[in-house]
Amino acid sequence: MNQKLVESLAEIILSLSDEERKLLESKTQKPKTSQQIADLESCIKRFEEKYQIASQEFYRQFQAGELGDSADFFEWNTYYEMLNSAYKRAS
Repeated sequence: MNQKLVESLAEIILSLSDEERKLLESKTQKPKTSQQIADLESCIKRFEEKYQIASQEFYRQFQAGELGDSADFFEWNTYYEMLNSAYKRAS
């Protein structure tokens, strides 16, 4: 590990304004968010194919109590909410 480099970076980061820190955080989080979105979309696609319904319609029906209590539905609901949250973070 290059301790001198780490110390220099820490010094620079600590000297940043709040706005600059937020910008730095958003730049370093985007790749994680992009990968998370791809992973969640993959999970959701499996449910859409299995149950032959779009997630948006599934979510509406599930939230309205029109579907059963299957573990798949709770998992799908959670993935859908996580995906929407990740989309908001990415924008």
